[in-house]
Order: sequence, then C-alpha cells, then structure tokens
Amino acid sequence: MTAAPLQDKSRAGKPRILVLGGGSGGLELASQIARQGDFETVLVDRQPAHVWKPRLHEVAAGTVATSLAEISFYLLANLRGFHFEQGEVVEIDRDARRVTLGVMTDTDGRELAAARTLDYDICVVALGGKTPDFGTTGVAENAVRLDGPEDAEAFRRRFIAKMIAARETGLPAEVVIVGTGATGTELAAHLRRSERGFRREQVGGGGGKLLSVTLIEAAPQIMPGIDDDLRAQIVQRLRALDVKMVTDAEISEVTPTELRTVKGETWPSDLTVWAAGLAATPLLKRLSDFEVDGKGRIVVDERLRSTVDSRIYVLGDSAAFTPPGEERPLPPTAQTASQQAAHLAKALPDVLKGKTPPPFRHEDKGRLVSLGRAGTVGRVGFSRRDDLLIKGTFALAAYHGLERQHQWRVLGRLRGSVAILADLVSPAKGPALKLHAD
Repeated sequence: MTAAPLQDKSRAGKPRILVLGGGSGGLELASQIARQGDFETVLVDRQPAHVWKPRLHEVAAGTVATSLAEISFYLLANLRGFHFEQGEVVEIDRDARRVTLGVMTDTDGRELAAARTLDYDICVVALGGKTPDFGTTGVAENAVRLDGPEDAEAFRRRFIAKMIAARETGLPAEVVIVGTGATGTELAAHLRRSERGFRREQVGGGGGKLLSVTLIEAAPQIMPGIDDDLRAQIVQRLRALDVKMVTDAEISEVTPTELRTVKGETWPSDLTVWAAGLAATPLLKRLSDFEVDGKGRIVVDERLRSTVDSRIYVLGDSAAFTPPGEERPLPPTAQTASQQAAHLAKALPDVLKGKTPPPFRHEDKGRLVSLGRAGTVGRVGFSRRDDLLIKGTFALAAYHGLERQHQWRVLGRLRGSVAILADLVSPAKGPALKLHAD
C-alpha cells in the first residue's frame, strides 16, 4: 500500500509563487522575484544543482571552465532568498492548487524521502525539454542525448574510455553526432579541442589523429533555419577543425557500432550522440489536463498563462507561445526562456496584488557565433527583419554579454561580477568554435 504524500505545512500565511524547474528560465525567475514583496518563492528541481543548458556540451567534452558551470540550488536559495525543494514533479492538482513531488530513491531503489505536496497561489511550469528520438530504432539503447548533467557526465566517461583506447591502438575513435543545431555543432568543436589532451607528443612532431568527428543532418543543409551567410561562416570553421558534415541523411537505426539511413547508407560509430531537435518533456502531458501542441508543449496566452488555468504560467521549453501575427510558436531557446522569466519577474508580484499583467513581447536578438582565435560572427536581430551581420570585437562582446546577463540574473550584480571575473582570469582557453543560438 502506497503511503499518502506528506502535507505541506511550511506556509506562514504568505502567498506563494511555486516555480517548477531550475533551468535557465526557472532559476532566473526565482532569483529575480525572491525578496521582491510580501510573498514566498519556492523553486523545485529534481537535481541538486544548476547547469546552464547551453553549456552541457562543454561539460560532456570536458572543456568547461567557469564558476557557473554547476552551482548548488541549496546555496543559490540561501544567497537569493528563495526556498528550494528537491524532487520530481508528478502531478498538479489545479482544484486544490497543490503540486505533488514523488518519492526520492537512491540508485538501488531504496527510499530516501517520502512523497510530498506543495501548495501554491501561482504556479510557474518551467520543466524544460527533451531530445525526441522520432521513433528511430536503437536511439534509446545505443545513443547519448544531452538533456541534463547526468547525460553529459555519462558521455564524458564513455568519451574518455574511447580516447584512451584510440591512443593505445592508434585507431581513431569514431564519434557521430546526429543533428546540427547548437548542441551538435558546438559539441563537435569541443571534442576536437579535447582530443589534444589525449595526445602523446612524439620527438620531432605531434602525436597522430585520435578522433574522427562526423555531423549528420537530415535536412539538405546543416543548421536549417539560419541564413546562408552565417551558415557559410560556420561550415568554413568546421572544415578547418576537420569535422565531417553529411546532409540529407535521415537515420533509420542506431546500433552499438554503426548508424543506418533510410537510403541504406551506413556510418561506423564508436560513440553516437543524438542531438536531433528539442521537444517538451513527456511529463507535461501527465501533470494535468493542459492544452498541449504537437510537440507536447503547454499552450499559453499572450500573458504566458495556461489556457485552462489563469493561476498557472508556463515559460521556456515547456511553453507553446505564438506571438501575435506569427504562425509558429517561439523556438525553445535560452534566449526565449530568459526573456519570459524577466517578463514574469515584473508581472507576477502585480498579479498577487490583483492587477492584470501586460502581454509578453518577444525581441529576437539573433544568433551569435564565437570562433575562438578565428574571430566572431553573428546575426543580430532588430525590430525589423533586416538583421545585421556583425563580426570581430563587437560580435565577441555581444556573445559574452548573453552569458554574463544570465550570471547577473542568477547571482545578482555583485556576486555575478565576481563569477565573471573568475571566468576571465581562468587559465583555460576557449574552444576552437563556440556557437550561441540561445
């Protein structure tokens, strides 16, 4: 017989804003609204620490060197003034305004903490997304998807083992990445940089090649959706890094040793990464009776409220928000989540006072590519559609500004500046290619 969840007895008469999910959007929101007014802010996440998702590929490749690569939610809660509850969300009871967190267990299935419930006055769903396999045979069993820090760590362990074997045998490790979005493209560049750490320098010259990296894309061109000028710049740098690029190749099966396409082509693979797009976490469909779109995201109105309950807001990868006049929802990027978090940080305190929040307005800030010593290029968005292609120092500063803003929002101006300074004086060098589309 399953025990009833422990009832929420922590409230002290104050209204509560409950934020479900500590990704870039959820954490920025909780950090910005904590201590704003006479209400309680509670953040929920199943992990004990925050990793900024646009940097998961760096964690996977072992090239990350930043004070914000991973930071404890418990520490952040103490610094910023919100409460943190670790656990996995399993249900939202809209009538009771209550969220249930499941039983916490260890790796052997032993219970560590009982199921709990948390009451709310306003609930914000920010549970992120997952990489879909599109029903492709063998993906779940034989490929790695970089959806969370545990995936990145699992990949890194396997990558190290393959590189050690390559160094001993002299046969390059074959790494194949399916999908040429930000995650796949950036990972390819970081793996090439990581290769240098495994080489044994020889007298009279460097060590041999230990790694073969292949990017596979189902579309006719890599990075579908970007303009041709920016794509040409990225392709040039990837070729300089000796990254193979294969297009118009739809994968039909992933095995432990190779990939197969619907056309019958095959590619050998010692380690396969599946980075083919992003969809909402399947959990959203089970939480409550939300209206969801074809990708499983919760449909929201112009104020980011769910269509079935005005007390439940949704942001980031969990939300399907279609701007007025547009045909499609906004893409699931960190840029979108951050803007929605900033909007709700201003709107939700007013909602608790009985005011109606203004509509959310999205500003497309474009796409930036930092190419290490080869320079930086990018496409910066304005209010019009004639975006500006920028290069050099200005583009590099704009790219770094995106992550700095995240650090400031999470840590505050003072502590964020300290973290930024630590990054600047770090002895680690940047990657050969750095793409930021989020």
